[in-house]
Amino acid sequence: MALAIEHSTAPVILQSDFSEALSCLATEALQRLAYGHLVLEIKYLSGIREFIPQKLSRVQNRVADRLANYSRTERATALWLGSVPPCIEDVWLLDCNSMNLQ
Repeated sequence: MALAIEHSTAPVILQSDFSEALSCLATEALQRLAYGHLVLEIKYLSGIREFIPQKLSRVQNRVADRLANYSRTERATALWLGSVPPCIEDVWLLDCNSMNLQ
């Protein structure tokens, strides 16, 4: 989210197939768990720019799954600005979700 805020002036759309994670952004629910620090950081960043949480079905989240697997198996982190990573070339268009921002 920090990179999205830094590289764009558009609203930040946070998509997830995990509805409990999205709902915890409006409550204190997960702040005491192992990933509570991430919840706090997302809450902080959501105050900087317009922030739109969006629930997806698991089928629509193939890109996130592939990127997580890439990071885990390659023991790497990377940033692709203006390009598509090779590990998702065959699924990224399938996961594109149109959203009308007004």
